[in-house]
Amino acid sequence: MPSNNRITVNLPSKSLYSALKKLAQKTELTLSGLVQKIVIASLRSDVTDTLFMEELRADTTPEKAGEQVGNLTRILHRTVMIQREKHTPDKLLTLNSRSLVLRDYQYESTVVGFERYAQAATLRNNISNEFKKIVRESLRDHTIKMAPLIIGQLGGVPDILHLFVKKAVVQYYHDDYGLIHFKIRPELHVLPIFINDAMNSKLDLFQIKFKQFRDVAVNGWDKRKYERLILIDNASTSRSGGYFVGVSLYTLDYTADEYKDFYCIPIDDDSARKSVNCMVHIHHRDVKFKRILKPLAP
Repeated sequence: MPSNNRITVNLPSKSLYSALKKLAQKTELTLSGLVQKIVIASLRSDVTDTLFMEELRADTTPEKAGEQVGNLTRILHRTVMIQREKHTPDKLLTLNSRSLVLRDYQYESTVVGFERYAQAATLRNNISNEFKKIVRESLRDHTIKMAPLIIGQLGGVPDILHLFVKKAVVQYYHDDYGLIHFKIRPELHVLPIFINDAMNSKLDLFQIKFKQFRDVAVNGWDKRKYERLILIDNASTSRSGGYFVGVSLYTLDYTADEYKDFYCIPIDDDSARKSVNCMVHIHHRDVKFKRILKPLAP
């Protein structure tokens, strides 16, 4: 018979559920028993309850605050993996974040796209927001296509790759047939991560978001989910905002089903084929459009 005192709570992620299970095993309690004890301890001010909560916090945040911040900052600049090979000493493989300018590439709108998203009268001076969105999607597709080449310049193959279009200059002109021609020069901030660093960091690399500095200063962040937010340096050229990554309250699992918004890039790595989970970040403030005169015929 179901209890009239039962409460069902949906946890926000599998990682929090996993963290609670580990705490339950360590404290030799059932999962429901642990949750019940946490609730009771939070409502009372008994010395035993206070000590219990402090011990739980120590288990979930074993590092000193200063060391933890240093580690978090480190992996946003470089990520390290130990390579173990038979009959040879172990060696460290280090990948660094870096800026990278891609070659210009051409993009042309289709007649269907032209008729659907814009009017010829307005295109004499500028392009619509809908067309800008199409160009940004083209830029995303182009960046994904370039991912294997980008990885080849890193000195190793990461497990996770974040590509930020920190700046893109888009030059465009209209031809006599109603088409718009674009020439795009992307500048990227490349952030490679090894899975061991990701799992040890408590950084929520699944949920990197562009935020306005004012919004973060005034409204803060979701403190039920993150201890703090960290700005990813050099990922954007916007003066009013940037890309932030949250420091989770618990260790993240980085299980395969969490990569639903990533592209899977197959890469041949020495003796094996490896899949890199890649995400491309583009914010409209970092993509600048400039109308130019139609080039002269050769």
